[in-house]
Amino acid sequence: MNHASTNPLTDFWLALPEELKVKLRLGFTGKKHLLDIAGWCLRSGDAFLAPIATDAIQTAFGENPLDGEMANELLAHDTIRAILPESTLSALTAVAENWHRPDNTGYFERLLVQRDFSKLKHFIVQTIEKEPKNLFWREQAVAFGLIDNDPEWTSSMMDFEPAAALKPVLINVEARIGALHHCCFDAARLSQEVGTVFGPAYPALRAGLCMLDGGDPASANLLLLEGLSQTPWNTSLLLRVHDLLSGWDTDQSPVPGSTAILLYSWNKAIELDATLRSLIESDLNGTTIFVLNNGSTDKTAEILESWQARFDSTLGADRFKVTTLPVNIGAPAARNWLMHLDDVQQHEFICYLDDDVILPNDWLLRLGSAVRTYPDAGVWGCKVVDHANSALIQSADSHLLVDDDVPPMDISRTAPNPFSLTTLHIQSLDSGLFNILRPCASVTGCCHLFRTTTLMESGDFALQLSPTQYDDMEHDLRLCESGHFAVYQGHLAIRHKKRTGAASRVSMQEEGNALGNKYKMQTMHDHDAMVEAMAAEQVLLDKDILQKIQIVERVLVG
Repeated sequence: MNHASTNPLTDFWLALPEELKVKLRLGFTGKKHLLDIAGWCLRSGDAFLAPIATDAIQTAFGENPLDGEMANELLAHDTIRAILPESTLSALTAVAENWHRPDNTGYFERLLVQRDFSKLKHFIVQTIEKEPKNLFWREQAVAFGLIDNDPEWTSSMMDFEPAAALKPVLINVEARIGALHHCCFDAARLSQEVGTVFGPAYPALRAGLCMLDGGDPASANLLLLEGLSQTPWNTSLLLRVHDLLSGWDTDQSPVPGSTAILLYSWNKAIELDATLRSLIESDLNGTTIFVLNNGSTDKTAEILESWQARFDSTLGADRFKVTTLPVNIGAPAARNWLMHLDDVQQHEFICYLDDDVILPNDWLLRLGSAVRTYPDAGVWGCKVVDHANSALIQSADSHLLVDDDVPPMDISRTAPNPFSLTTLHIQSLDSGLFNILRPCASVTGCCHLFRTTTLMESGDFALQLSPTQYDDMEHDLRLCESGHFAVYQGHLAIRHKKRTGAASRVSMQEEGNALGNKYKMQTMHDHDAMVEAMAAEQVLLDKDILQKIQIVERVLVG
């Protein structure tokens, strides 16, 4: 990087190979993604890219400090050992030497399937007492203690005297526990004590994110800019810094037109009641709420009746409208039923909400800010986090991944037309790096906003994908193919009561439905059209990043 340049970030970005920029545009976080970046840089043989490979490996280690399996795999490669500083090698070696996968983990794996965190934690405590020096069980304690939102127990499982080489690893673990549970200033201090074991910018980056969470944006600004100056390839940091400097992270604006808020519900009376409670407490100027009771047989009808008078007194008469169906017609059909109501189509915007989300009171103003910033988007969505533990991100900005070398569609394969969306947000717990506003390929259907004209032109949600939620993803893919990409508003986080990922329990029937609908979704899209959509998204992301680089650059160069 040429520090004498008046455009150091721009010059650096333009000098990178396009194949690497494709990966970096997606972000710079998540173990699998970071190791993919590192591997590509090393295979290129380009010495200019070696610092990126080193930092990607160190960052993956920093995000997964007790992952002995990863440590062993990294240390097995002479090429990787050659580029890592001694402090990182020493810490990785200490983790690898003190981490041992047990010969028999059958009972532990059965507990994992059940997602019974009480039994899991009890078993881990018993096993650590038997194997106190085995970091494998400490790693499990941190993973499941944090998923279960139990920082005190998690910290207690790290209460032991480590070897000298392990000390920065344990400091990092304590910092991450503290940060995820909003002990912001202690976590910032600990983050700066780890030195450069996890990369040159790691202490400043982590401390800066902690200071942001602690309500000190001025200090955060300095720390994050310091980190970015050391690692100009860190696109996650770049995007976060841009939004901090530009004020996008705090901006609010009314949706520029009347909005129909659409909910449908089936036998979730308790969850629906909580969702409506959060909804009535938010800014609802210019909105009308339409609720479809989708054949419920529980207390849903009574709940809706009880809310009718409260919404009438808050919004005015005829602004809370309920339709009741005799049977459950499924999620895609419910979406379609609501969007085709004449009263709904009189509004300029349509917003779908799930019936089991909790909304902050500024949620619609945050979406309005996204509309004002990116007015031409096909749909605007938000970050969705686990209701019980906001450190678990269920949905963030998803980007298209399509292999342009695969053979033509073959319906005999389990993946007849393979493509996927990025999963960086589930590769680590939330540190604040996904609090960004930018274009993407798909956003969650738990809370997404359309211009009514765009929604009508793009067509109905796919009935054949009932009962899973792939219908919202498939609809987004159609928008991508027509050049109307989604926009992700990561400064809006809504809490979702349905648990997913490591925190969830999924039945065989649900898993089978999901796999079947994923198969059907792939048969609904032409491979060449998906390749073209991915290429178009990359052009859009590159333009967006370059514009943001120039804004950040003016502050860095000063």
